[in-house]
Amino acid sequence: MISKMWKMLISSFGCESRPLIIRYYCHEHLRVSIIDGNSEKECRSRALESVKFGYVVGSCNGLILLSRTGMDLYDVDNCSNKHVVLNPISKNRGVTIINGPSGGGTLCGFFFHPKAKECRIISVRQSNNNHFEYHLYLFGEMRWRRTKKLYFSDRPDIRQRSMNFETRIDDHPAIANDALHWYISIVGETMVFDMVTEDFSTKPGPVVVDKGGCHLQHLSVKDNQLCFCYVGREDQSMEIWILEDYTNWSWIRKYVVDLNWDLNKYPSGDNIMSADFFSGVRVICIKKNELVLFWKHRGMFSYRLDKNTVKRIRLRESDMDWPMRDYDWLCGFQAYHQFQSINERESKWEIVSIVD
Repeated sequence: MISKMWKMLISSFGCESRPLIIRYYCHEHLRVSIIDGNSEKECRSRALESVKFGYVVGSCNGLILLSRTGMDLYDVDNCSNKHVVLNPISKNRGVTIINGPSGGGTLCGFFFHPKAKECRIISVRQSNNNHFEYHLYLFGEMRWRRTKKLYFSDRPDIRQRSMNFETRIDDHPAIANDALHWYISIVGETMVFDMVTEDFSTKPGPVVVDKGGCHLQHLSVKDNQLCFCYVGREDQSMEIWILEDYTNWSWIRKYVVDLNWDLNKYPSGDNIMSADFFSGVRVICIKKNELVLFWKHRGMFSYRLDKNTVKRIRLRESDMDWPMRDYDWLCGFQAYHQFQSINERESKWEIVSIVD
């Protein structure tokens, strides 16, 4: 029955080739919609009204994880924060409310465990020995526990909001080879968390960043391989590197995407300074030969890597559009990760739909 319901939901969105995209916006409370490139459907759930100043952490096996802004690695009161898990496109939206780990922490990933066949959440906090302590939320047991390796010297990147110096950790790891990967920009390395062994490690990045900095460094996944998107400070193009050999950690530069698009055909907002023009580029997802980008004040686009062509993805005009200066804070886009397989999801569906 579950598989039939899911197939009906997916077919209602039309094309299955392009990943569905989550669009979120928060003004007083969180609003979430799902985009397929042809239509946009807003999630109607009372649970969203309880997420004040919130955002979408990520998605896993058809579920989305929501939290509120302003989390702090050093704040032990973070344990009182409640996180929300729900299915945004099911008519029978089961809602799970999860308290933060005892002692505090901030969420930095949402993933599906290949052995336990369940979704899990990973959280990080600063420890007393200048290392970082990680905790996992197990949906099957409905509890938090420490990772097997108690401490690690690194943590995902932290971004700072210029308006009020609020910080937020990188909670969108690239997931491949049963591991979570975060790019640590300050050292140009990739932090790796193995889901099965729960070991942490670091690996070198594929690009040496120019001394003048860059417009974009983004770690993602293309067809189950890690990929790294890079736009240098002086560049008008995006390099896409693919990790061809995971065991030997061997990268190759596979694509160069020309970003010098026709301004008459694809105009941008009048308030964009030329020096920061390319800093507004965000990678949403890459699948097969399609790269989906969002360009602040310009729109969402589909770029064909095999044909070097670009096409605008039409977005519904709404009040979700106004806070573009707070993109990544009050509003944003990300890929919606659907169920991995019928067999994997059926056994754990009840666990994440127990609270209404």
